[in-house]
Amino acid sequence: MTNFTFTEDFPNSEIEFDQRFSNTETCYEYLARIKWPDGYICEKCGHNAYWLSSKNIYICKRCEHQISLTAGTIMHGTKKPITYWFKAMWWFTTRKSGVNAVNLQELLGLGSYHTAWSWLQKLRRCTVRKDRQKLSGRVEVDEFFIGGKKSGKRGRGAEGKTIVLVAIERYTAQDPETLNSYWQIGRVRLQVALDCSAYSLATFINHNIETSSTVVTDKLNSYRPALNQEYHHIPVERAHQKDSESGLYGAHLIASLVKRLIRSTFQGRLEPKYLQNYLDEYVFRFNRRKSRSIGKTFMRIVQQVIRLCNIRKKDIQFDLDPLSEYFSLGFSG
Repeated sequence: MTNFTFTEDFPNSEIEFDQRFSNTETCYEYLARIKWPDGYICEKCGHNAYWLSSKNIYICKRCEHQISLTAGTIMHGTKKPITYWFKAMWWFTTRKSGVNAVNLQELLGLGSYHTAWSWLQKLRRCTVRKDRQKLSGRVEVDEFFIGGKKSGKRGRGAEGKTIVLVAIERYTAQDPETLNSYWQIGRVRLQVALDCSAYSLATFINHNIETSSTVVTDKLNSYRPALNQEYHHIPVERAHQKDSESGLYGAHLIASLVKRLIRSTFQGRLEPKYLQNYLDEYVFRFNRRKSRSIGKTFMRIVQQVIRLCNIRKKDIQFDLDPLSEYFSLGFSG
């Protein structure tokens, strides 16, 4: 078999996708090009010549080591054709508001709702790159709350609500016609938190923001010890945020967009213990919103699927009743 050199390669439209990935052979070929961009290399002996079996198993000509492209990935042991997985990845990455399990079941004609649900949960786990760059420059940090509507205290300290921490880059750009500068929104990070303590905030900030960055927050007391001397801290009053260039405009915008997504795509119902998966999916899509081709996000998720370890069904807990996946969510904060 001949080797190949892979450059960025992805379909630019759904029509092109359907024409290109209509059979299993082309899907496996694409996985191989993603896995071995410079050509096949045996992981056992380093040889670059191989045989390809009728079941798409790569067999090294020197040591006869065998490898399946789906083994050890989220597609491991799947009984569905790989074309189904490719279509699921396409819809998952190219639909602006995402896709829920009911939609995916209908689109693929799956007999089981739970198959569609578990596929989506696995794909959401593949949206975070371990080596992704931290946010830098001017970064707004805030928290918002998602949870069932209950009487009593609102905002921080309210019971029955899930805390979500948000960090978003802000940077200045210049209008080419007027040459005036204006603030732009950059990359975002979202994380479910147990509380708003200094420890929780520090963990989130240190994990997601480069040291020496300028961090804008409200005047919650926990932020000061969380940021210490490694960041330039600018505390602002919530009431003094008048426009898109002041205060925490970007963080508040992201909070409202996430809540709108939950209301629309997921109809305001999902279990809090799975919320981080949905937030990761949102971050993946939002940070690639300016991509020139919708197919590039598809390529990125395929790369992640190939690189990450298998996520087994037993690792994703869910109730056998489809309606019990949903948890009525109200919004505050």
